[in-house]
Amino acid sequence: MSERKSPLKVIPSASEEQLVQALGDLLQRCSQEALAKHDKFSVGLSGGSLVQLLTKALKSCNLKTTNWVFFFCDERYVRLDDSDSTYGAYRAEWLTQLPCIQESQFVRADTSQPLDACAADYEAKVKSQVDRFDLLLLGMGPDGHTCSLFPEQPTTLQETKRLVIPIRNSPKPPPERITFTLPLINKARNVAFVVTGAAKASVVKSVFVDLDKKFPAAWVNPTKGQLTLIVDAGAGKEIETLK
Repeated sequence: MSERKSPLKVIPSASEEQLVQALGDLLQRCSQEALAKHDKFSVGLSGGSLVQLLTKALKSCNLKTTNWVFFFCDERYVRLDDSDSTYGAYRAEWLTQLPCIQESQFVRADTSQPLDACAADYEAKVKSQVDRFDLLLLGMGPDGHTCSLFPEQPTTLQETKRLVIPIRNSPKPPPERITFTLPLINKARNVAFVVTGAAKASVVKSVFVDLDKKFPAAWVNPTKGQLTLIVDAGAGKEIETLK
């Protein structure tokens, strides 16, 4: 076990309504802190169940999002109109349900380029707009992966220079992706995992209690930022000691 560079804050939620409220409160706090210091609130988004949960949080909390800028912590190397596109999933939800958010607020990957060029181009976009992310919203799979950092590809966790890298032969389809790396993730001011479902309870304990480094999510350890874990009753049932 290794030490955390900053304390872990755990927010347990007994219902989806509570989880959505916790997510909304997090967005409000982080955006207020960011906009008190600079003119933009930079957010890194992840896909999966977070798309729906974030949509509900933004709708229910009535937050002012004019100066928010959205990036993607990882992206599938597919056409933007493909059903696997994370950008496409958010675009479909937000531009129809959240009129306060404009398409120009998304900083998306150009997946029309070759994979290596796509990753390099997205890194350049990040560097040109963000020094440290104000908030990264991460999910975690039952295998302990986060972003597109998978336990079957441990060399990705050793990256020290590049901020965005290409992924080939992903164990989870589609096989080609781009992803943020640990140097970029761990520099963020706030990193929040949102994890749901009893199927993930064991790996939640392994990652957040035992800090078992065979799981990529356990390598997320902000150097000068706040790490938060928002869990529902199922995912959090084995981590009572942290609450």
